Formats: sequence, C-alpha cells, structure tokens
Amino acid sequence: MKAFVLLVALAALLGGCGKTNYPKDDAQAAAYARDEANCRTQMRQQAQSERNIEDQRRATFEGERERFGQEDLYKTMANQGYVNNLDRLIARCMENRGWSAKRTLPFPKLSW
Repeated sequence: MKAFVLLVALAALLGGCGKTNYPKDDAQAAAYARDEANCRTQMRQQAQSERNIEDQRRATFEGERERFGQEDLYKTMANQGYVNNLDRLIARCMENRGWSAKRTLPFPKLSW
C-alpha cells in the first residue's frame, strides 16, 4: 500500500514537467501564436472536408426530421460536434509541435 501511495505521489510530481501551455516571454508567445495559426489553418481544411461529408449524409434524413420538428436539434448537435472535432484536431497538432495540451475541467467553474 505504501508503494502505491509513493508511486501516485511520484506520478503527480512528474506530471507537471514539460513545455507549458502559457508562453512566458515574447519570443515563446510569438512561436506559440504562429504554431497555433498554422495548426488552425491546416486542421480547419480537414475538419471542413469531414463536415461536408457528414452534412451530405445527414441530408438524406432531413425530410423526416422536418416532419417531426427536430431539424434545429440536429443542426445544433452537428455544429457543436464540428467545433469539438476542430478543437481536438488543433490540440493534437499543437502537441505534435511540442506544446502541452490545455488542461480543462470536465465542468466549467460556475461564477455565482
């Protein structure tokens, strides 16, 4: 049991190593912005191509959804899926360029 606790503590300490998400100086900030712009351009083309294919596939059943008044739900879900897919592709591209993944909470903080 002690070995397990020690292993978990060691993993927690080493987990924070590596390049940070937030650039600390102007040169690093410029490199981050340049890499992000390049990734965004490349991945947007790929995501748009996949989105066009999905839109054509969804168009097959569009008439049925309109009959039941559900077309807005499917459009909203498709748009959110596109945004999520694009964010994942950009994150992977940035990781491949040496930038660590942004750490996000599964649930956003609520400001009461």
